[in-house]
Amino acid sequence: MKRIIKFVIAIGFILFIFQFAVMFFINKHEIQYILSQGSNTYTVKENFEKIKKKHYYYFEVLDKSKNKFVFYYNEDYKKKKKVLEQVEIYKENDVYCMAPIFKNHRLGGIVCRRNNELVSYDYLRREGLVLSSFEENLQKKGYTLDYNDVVSKNDKITVYQHFPKNYSLALWNYRGLHIVTQDHIKSLDILDDDHYENTLGILVGKYYVAADTDQNFEYDRLYIVDVLNESKDFVDLDVHISKDSYFMGVVGDDIYILDRDQKKQYTFNIKTRKLNEIGNKDTNASVYSQGKFQEENIYTVSSSKKMFDMNLKVDELEKLYHPKFIRESIHKYYFVTEDGRVYYTMKDDLKTKVLLFQDFSLEEFKLVEDDLFFVSGDHIVMYNFNSGYHKIVTHSELLYNHKNIFDVLQK
Repeated sequence: MKRIIKFVIAIGFILFIFQFAVMFFINKHEIQYILSQGSNTYTVKENFEKIKKKHYYYFEVLDKSKNKFVFYYNEDYKKKKKVLEQVEIYKENDVYCMAPIFKNHRLGGIVCRRNNELVSYDYLRREGLVLSSFEENLQKKGYTLDYNDVVSKNDKITVYQHFPKNYSLALWNYRGLHIVTQDHIKSLDILDDDHYENTLGILVGKYYVAADTDQNFEYDRLYIVDVLNESKDFVDLDVHISKDSYFMGVVGDDIYILDRDQKKQYTFNIKTRKLNEIGNKDTNASVYSQGKFQEENIYTVSSSKKMFDMNLKVDELEKLYHPKFIRESIHKYYFVTEDGRVYYTMKDDLKTKVLLFQDFSLEEFKLVEDDLFFVSGDHIVMYNFNSGYHKIVTHSELLYNHKNIFDVLQK
């Protein structure tokens, strides 16, 4: 009897160790299961992956007629499986919508099929198609649908309630920065004179770097603003750079600067705070494009004010959709068409695209993980797959100047 007890305890210990290993060391899974809701059944393919501290879930859902819906959700469910617990359905004419309900009664981003195209419900609402009965039914069941943009902060800049609490926004104000968060605005002026065309200001890591353009003809000082700490500092350089210069772009910790007057190229490293000359009229300039550097004639680069090309090229996406530009997150590609339509597609399923929204005024598109930010009219807009399309800041100056005027940084 004692042997049996010891054997049972040993088996239990082994199972405990196995569960511990699964919980802490296995960081991905792919499973398939069936959701049964009344007379309806849905086949769910669930993919999970933990990368660093982020938890990513991706779902493909098929109904009995093989209509396919896809959902993407970022939530820490402790690596649990079968986190999609049910779906709410709405059908009317050519519109077929599915609302995913995850564990803990959480509503995810609603996806619809219209004319056999996958679109977000947010896109339909912005087109004027509000499914009131569907929304009312979800709200009666306790799910929150918040489409109101209520002002939470007033100043020269208006901040709205959907401004994400885990972000800081740096907004160029011609003399420095407005640093905008969910609960306050702080202005940090670094210049005495307005610098309207922002060719000498750029974000690198958590720092915003701007040249001291108050100096005559040349500058030998760079101002450095810590966006998260909302503090400013400066670095005096060993050389003088012509004001007829511009920041070409950022790669890693280095800002690349081209002095058009002296035909010199520099890097400024934000960690070492050192300036290094890497090109001049006797050599070529280094230009970054498609993920690599190439050498180009410094006179040609200077005359055209050539910037680094940070756009992504994906041959299959180019062939399928002819995008204006592409951005990449860990699991997805986002792409924008010439008419302002914004889609996403999973990297392992490029032929299934989801139309998120359309904005004819979209400018200065930025992607941080899976959050989209851009300028539209006098607004800065954020799109998140779960919360949808929302303006987060209004600033009238955006109507007149939007180029390189804002950056966002995750806290």
